[in-house]
Amino acid sequence: MIIFGTRGIKSTIKEGQFLCPQCANNQRYKHKKVTKFFTLYFIPLIPLGSAGEFVECQRCKGTFISRVLDFDPAKSKDQFQSQYEKAMRHSMILMMLADGHIDDEELNIVEKIINKFGHNDISRSDLDQLIEEVEANNEPVQKYLSKIAPSLNEHGKEIIIKCGLAVASADGHIDDSEMVLIFEMAKAMEMSSSHVKGITQDIGTKRPAFSQN
Repeated sequence: MIIFGTRGIKSTIKEGQFLCPQCANNQRYKHKKVTKFFTLYFIPLIPLGSAGEFVECQRCKGTFISRVLDFDPAKSKDQFQSQYEKAMRHSMILMMLADGHIDDEELNIVEKIINKFGHNDISRSDLDQLIEEVEANNEPVQKYLSKIAPSLNEHGKEIIIKCGLAVASADGHIDDSEMVLIFEMAKAMEMSSSHVKGITQDIGTKRPAFSQN
């Protein structure tokens, strides 16, 4: 009787240090590939091509796709900060435009919010230019918020909603169109309607901190 078949053989491509997602710190890894072989009497004889690659943590023995080696914590942090700033600028300006009227108090609050949560302070002329760009591009509020939502905890999401409410209430009342946008922002960040209503009720009749001189 002739016994033949196929079998995957693992081999190490390289070794090094990486940030293990499971251990949550730096560990040694082995980058391995699996080659499919034709076997005769269980002996691998003829390579049939690659059957895939994976990265194995040498501490927890967890296995991950090869792209895990491309992760750069510093670069990832910078990228998130850039996306966060874009999301904050875009959503706050849209909130300012929601009721069709912009007053000085709204401009003051939006400028304060953007400068508080961004690394690059803007001037009033910079803000005016950003407003023109947002109006011209006409992009939905979800565009940038949905990108940062997976990296935000509940507190981080609440901060953005509270900032939106601060802008909305700058003229003394919150318009229906502004509340619609608040709920769109929440949906983009995967927050429930009841969560948003709770934030609104907590603020109550008090004007948010950004609206105070």
